[in-house]
Amino acid sequence: MKRVTIKDIAEMLNISVSTVSRALKDHPDISNTVKLKVKEAAETFNYIPNDFAINFRKKSSKVIGLIIPEMSMFFIPSIIKGISSVLHREGYHFFVLSSEESLNREIENIVTCINSRVDGILISLTRYTKDLSHLQKARDIDLPVVIFDKTIPQNHFDEIIFDNRLNAETAAERLIKSNCKRILAIFGDENLEITQARRDFFIEKLKESPETECKIIYCESAESVKEKLNIILDYECFDGYFAMSDETLAGLHSSLIKKKIPTSETKVIAITEGTLPKYLDESYECIINDGFSMGTMAAAKLLEIVKKADIKL
Repeated sequence: MKRVTIKDIAEMLNISVSTVSRALKDHPDISNTVKLKVKEAAETFNYIPNDFAINFRKKSSKVIGLIIPEMSMFFIPSIIKGISSVLHREGYHFFVLSSEESLNREIENIVTCINSRVDGILISLTRYTKDLSHLQKARDIDLPVVIFDKTIPQNHFDEIIFDNRLNAETAAERLIKSNCKRILAIFGDENLEITQARRDFFIEKLKESPETECKIIYCESAESVKEKLNIILDYECFDGYFAMSDETLAGLHSSLIKKKIPTSETKVIAITEGTLPKYLDESYECIINDGFSMGTMAAAKLLEIVKKADIKL
């Protein structure tokens, strides 16, 4: 059965489309008798308002495009949940596009958002994104964009990121206070700004303890961590470990178990969303980066920009 439209109801009742529309909105100019007939017909034939058409006339789709670098069990789900909580409360819908860590796919996703007439774009960049020239199309049509989590140095778009200095320095300080003298620090993709920032702040803080040695490795996935540690832990010993993310922590945890390294003899500190460590080892010390909060802040910032743009119109 095809979807019933206002036009269909108008033809059934032999009245105008505008009368049906106003009756459904309880317009005072429409009699109660007509309102009742229209609403009964709408209910009988399962009439569903076309939100897109309504919002199109208002020059607003009430839809947000969310672009993420990849679908992952780490961190991304909590961010999406935070974004959803804000957008739903404000009457917005959103769709999710994954760039699969491909710059070309990211470019395609931006075009998809523009062609879908979204009211704004929330985007976390891929590891291969080096500039934001592909977002110029959005700027040209005054389409609001907010970048979150993974970004690059820029000053054109609002962004929501964690305090990488505070997180990395806190981790280093806790390892120092735990009297760790030989530390293995596991970072993510070396090309990402978030990795570079956390690494630089972490190393700088460790310089306050000259007797502390630190070995640094870069891993783009949990599997990469396991592959590298499978070799490293056969030849080197550490009394402290730092994981810059849930993904690196997952790989570290698996490696410690495989090598039968007791966590009671080491100190493990990680920057984490907070959920994963609960299922790993209670002795792990966590610096919480709340993905839900990041999602709510990113969505709230975007809607703030969208609403300001509406006021100007």
